[in-house]
Amino acid sequence: MLTRFFGTSKPLAVVLVFIYMTLGFFYSNREQFVTPFNWQEVIRLVGMWLLFISTMFILNFVAQKNDLTKRSTYGVLLFAAFSLSLPVALRDGAILLAGFFILIALRRIISFKSELYMERKIFDATLWILLAALAFYFSWLYLIAIYLGLLLYNISNPRYLLIPFIAFISFTVIYYSFLLLQAGAPGDVTIVFESVSFDFGAYNKVKILIPIAFFIALMLWTVWKYLGEQRNASSGAKSRYSVILGLLAVGLLVIALSANKTGAEWYLIIPVMTIIVSNFLEHTESQVFKESLLWLIVLLPVFINYIA
Repeated sequence: MLTRFFGTSKPLAVVLVFIYMTLGFFYSNREQFVTPFNWQEVIRLVGMWLLFISTMFILNFVAQKNDLTKRSTYGVLLFAAFSLSLPVALRDGAILLAGFFILIALRRIISFKSELYMERKIFDATLWILLAALAFYFSWLYLIAIYLGLLLYNISNPRYLLIPFIAFISFTVIYYSFLLLQAGAPGDVTIVFESVSFDFGAYNKVKILIPIAFFIALMLWTVWKYLGEQRNASSGAKSRYSVILGLLAVGLLVIALSANKTGAEWYLIIPVMTIIVSNFLEHTESQVFKESLLWLIVLLPVFINYIA
């Protein structure tokens, strides 16, 4: 039933996912409704919800425009279900903001394939990643993805290698100027550099461990299939598969090195994981298995919120 309904592109399917996301988001933030009314909190919560919804629409646009998935609504459904399985992420405005900025940057990186307006794309991608780093520090590691994109798309113009450095210097000067304006004197400017941490203690909580374990198991299975699809793809499409896998690897690196692990950092790889799993569902012939897996994914947030 789910596979048939979401297996094609239908406006009604998107509307239902929108409702599913909205109900799940506000349920994850239900504690905000038992506190005294505060306009600032209401505006903050609505802003977070808009970021969440906007990320879904941008992901769907990127996947469809770059032929990363077929014309189905699996992507929007999977993004919604994966995200709602991490209530801790939906309560973290910084993570939602970082995820939004990173997705815009990834859109630029994926579009390197056309080799059009490359200077602008590289510069823009760098700035979006650095903005994401202001919200979630280790997002800066996605700068690696820019060079991966150039390498995997076999774009060898040496000039392009310097553009991220130029963008970084420009961003740093503007950011420092803003801090100096606020502080008033150079000696009062404080810039914090977070250290790497391998403390995964937060993952011992059942409501965080279950979705992460599910994500890891699903990735191991679907990435293997994705590699098989890559081998059978045309020579022109192989690089696109490699870029998606490279983005997934960078996302896992961000998760591994993050200083403050709460489980929310897994939200950052959900867009790439959505593309890979959508591709898996679109190419799986067993209807029973596909239907069962999709039901499991959709009901996972319900179970997680129940035990939370």
